Amino acid sequence: MENYRGDRTLDVRDLKVALRALRSLAREGEWELDLDETIDQTARNAGDIEIVEQRARKNRLHVVLLMDAGGSMAPHAEQVERLFSAAKAMKTFKTFRHLFFHNCVYQYLHEDFEQMKRVPTHEVLASLTPQHRLIFVGDASMAPYELFSSFSWPTDHALPGIDWLRRMHERCPASVWLNPDPQAYWRHPTVETIGRIFPMYPLSVHGLRESIKKLRAPV
Repeated sequence: MENYRGDRTLDVRDLKVALRALRSLAREGEWELDLDETIDQTARNAGDIEIVEQRARKNRLHVVLLMDAGGSMAPHAEQVERLFSAAKAMKTFKTFRHLFFHNCVYQYLHEDFEQMKRVPTHEVLASLTPQHRLIFVGDASMAPYELFSSFSWPTDHALPGIDWLRRMHERCPASVWLNPDPQAYWRHPTVETIGRIFPMYPLSVHGLRESIKKLRAPV
């Protein structure tokens, strides 16, 4: 299994533009005193104090990009690398984390396939907050047992992939799934099942724009 490259610069400009639409979420914050405007407004009111507030400019947006790698995703590697490169280059997010999986999320997610660096999925799950936005990238197509059966030794964290996906969506409802396969291929049991958990969009500039509208919507 190989990691996706995060240094591609070819044709990522449009993807960066689409990702910048998340900026409005990055500046959501508590209300604070706008001192300059309060002074100006008070002067206009002949000394009657008028308090003016504004949103605090705090970057609270955390993005986690989870990418399916290897197997049937090999033909889409260049497309995924473009998205990865665009997201990695963005300065809009307070934090950006990328993780890899194969076919589905199981007991572990990988920080680096080649170096065998992995992290328990339950730890990733525990780290998620309402300020996180999850972006899954994968074809979602696999044998049914790969989605509905557990591939872990019996432990408290030995869950089928479908259960991990449900838990991640429950923890972070602002999540989307980008699928690089043509939509004609989405009529597949596992694709349709995952599509009922996460809103699914094509992995394209238009699909990314539509998915970000969903990420920006109230949950």
